[in-house]
Amino acid sequence: MTTILASKKFILTYTNKNGFIFKKATNLAYETIDEGQFGIIYDDYNPDIKKINQWKKDYKNITVFNVATRGKTLSIDSKIAFHNKMSKSTFTPESYLNKKLITDKESLYFVKKDGGTGAKGVHIYTYDELQNINTINCVIQKNMKFPDLHNNKRYKIRQLVFLHNKSCYIHRESWASISGVEYNSNSSLRDKHIIYQKQNTEFILSRNLNNFDKIYKNILKSIIEFTKYYHDEIQKIEKNEFVILGFDFVVDKDYNVQIIEINHRSNYGHPENVSNECDIAGIKDLLVLLIKKSLDGTKLIKI
Repeated sequence: MTTILASKKFILTYTNKNGFIFKKATNLAYETIDEGQFGIIYDDYNPDIKKINQWKKDYKNITVFNVATRGKTLSIDSKIAFHNKMSKSTFTPESYLNKKLITDKESLYFVKKDGGTGAKGVHIYTYDELQNINTINCVIQKNMKFPDLHNNKRYKIRQLVFLHNKSCYIHRESWASISGVEYNSNSSLRDKHIIYQKQNTEFILSRNLNNFDKIYKNILKSIIEFTKYYHDEIQKIEKNEFVILGFDFVVDKDYNVQIIEINHRSNYGHPENVSNECDIAGIKDLLVLLIKKSLDGTKLIKI
């Protein structure tokens, strides 16, 4: 638990995930407030009601904000539920729950196990290979045939999006992770197409991608679309609750974007060159929004 106390103001922050990220974010948020007593609880499962009640007992004037329960956001995180919600959107890949419905035999297909994280349970196959694969409890996503490349390598973008008080906010900064092999190499399909965090994975700020202004405009459009499909879920997020979502995007050669998945309990620990401006700054800005009820001094955009 991170605790910052002073005579006129304090912030108590508790988390059981990526504590150093939340500690740094809390320190930065603390510098922006003049007074008040605040508690922030982020739990990788559900917020501890006993801790909330104890804080309220110990500090009469404290205002506590907690991450929404998993039950409120599982339909966003689940790959199958995401397919059922947004498969008709132009901002998601062509996808299937039943491989018998696939007619394009020339494309590649990602098979994603529902509930998998960090590219675990994610594989890519040709159409013929797919026929021999067990796809029960999986989503099948059609590969983007002409992806945008960074130094001749595939990449994906991680974008933080926040839900609070029935509203949706996007951070202006994001990062991209880069494939370890060139797109036109003879490497395996998995190495060329599935991008996951390894010891030597390259991370860059997304703004350093070519034509990122065009990409970001399309990311904004996709988040607007998300709020329409998930309107009911967003309306369940109360004024004392928040949600931190990690959207994963792929980009085509014309800078159109596809949401390939959304994570509601993602990892916030990444290399320092991107973490400071994305993970830490993003969570700091969320805390400022919660405490000050304002976007002033943040890089948040309300959708």
